[in-house]
Amino acid sequence: MCPCDVEVRVLSPAPERLVSERGKERIEVKTTLSERDGNTVKLAVEVSSEELNEAFTAQLRKLSREIRLPGFRPGKAPAGLVRQRLGDQAILFDALEESIPEWFAKAALELGLEPVDRPEIELGDDVPELDKPLSFTAKVTVMPEVVLGQYKGLEVAKDPVEVKDEEVDEQVERLRDTFSELKPVEGRPAQNGDYVIVDVTATIDGERVENLEAADFLFEIGGGRMLPAIEEQVIGMNAGEQKTFSAELPAEFPEELRGKTAEFTVRLKDIKEKVLPPLSDGWVSEISEFATLLELRQEIRGRLRAAREQAAEQRFRARAIKEATDRATLELPEVLVQEQAEQMLADFTRSLESQGASLEAYVEATGISKEQILKDMKQQAAAELKTDLVLKAVAKAEELEASEEEVAAMVSQMAAMAKVDPKDFETRLRQSGRIEAVREQILRNKAADLIAGSAVAVSSPSEQTKEESTSESAE
Repeated sequence: MCPCDVEVRVLSPAPERLVSERGKERIEVKTTLSERDGNTVKLAVEVSSEELNEAFTAQLRKLSREIRLPGFRPGKAPAGLVRQRLGDQAILFDALEESIPEWFAKAALELGLEPVDRPEIELGDDVPELDKPLSFTAKVTVMPEVVLGQYKGLEVAKDPVEVKDEEVDEQVERLRDTFSELKPVEGRPAQNGDYVIVDVTATIDGERVENLEAADFLFEIGGGRMLPAIEEQVIGMNAGEQKTFSAELPAEFPEELRGKTAEFTVRLKDIKEKVLPPLSDGWVSEISEFATLLELRQEIRGRLRAAREQAAEQRFRARAIKEATDRATLELPEVLVQEQAEQMLADFTRSLESQGASLEAYVEATGISKEQILKDMKQQAAAELKTDLVLKAVAKAEELEASEEEVAAMVSQMAAMAKVDPKDFETRLRQSGRIEAVREQILRNKAADLIAGSAVAVSSPSEQTKEESTSESAE
């Protein structure tokens, strides 16, 4: 919206007179909300002759500073001469072009309307004249009215949290693997699971292919880091042996190599096997702050449980918010959904570019057109918009507030994430007007907290089915 000094109060159904002040001069303006059809409203605004004259005078002063007239220095042309040269009608229409958007913006703000598109402005039938009131109408799409349903005390499924012994065992084994050692193998050939060091050379049609060669390369047989054909041939070889064989290169290779037959020569230089540390209290005390294996397992179980409880709580919170959103009634303007989807597409494009890719390359690789991507994003955009509007409506209904301390704390957090100075960051936010977006985010968070905090946890459908099955088996 454009800032201005004129206040226009919009009331419905009866018009009201608002006294505003520009300097020492008092100005009267009348406005009504004449029509509303869904998300489209029509405002009828009547600007007093005093206000119209004031806008004219302001525009005349501006033109006097800008216009160049023969015999006068820039900005020094007398207002009377400028008025004579341009004509009152031309100056007045310039003034209207400057002032009407500001009058409209203030009118919408006073009524609590949030336009989401450019308004269609229509002047009255009479040609605007100085010393006479001005009438105009503005038709515009606005943010939808939200009719809240139940949002407190909702019954919401909450996933149970369980940590199985097998999962703890898996974590313990990963820890053992971290502290394992590779020890030389003697007296037997290489087998699956061994770690081997090899030299590999390769040719295709008698020509060496350096991209397929390696020296002193360490890999685990069966680990998937080497060509399957080479892994198969290494099994059964002894350290110091050499083997030559042919193999077809797989389809995931570059186009110039895939499907071709290469002749490999592999020299097995060394064989090692992984030796895990003993699963004992002594080993645990050496590698951790715990004295026994039992204490280590308890810590692992507690860590897994805490992580899963946090994840379950986040899912519970999301379900509660979705339930409250689904119970609300509102009609999203198409222009708003389109704008949100386009912003999501722009974010996606920037994400691709940060990874060295592009939207064009993505389209070519997936076969999905840009238009289809945007169409698919509109569904997500609509869901996100509805959630935001419902949370905003809950915050208003509950009269939630964001204190200056809370705003400062969030700004500091954002600055820390961006690795910039908090004071400079806050200054930029306030200068750009984006500080209000921070305040609105705090209110949405508080509304989400209220919804989730009052929700009643119930068993998820899958858990209920499991309990019923157990009960039937017992019978």
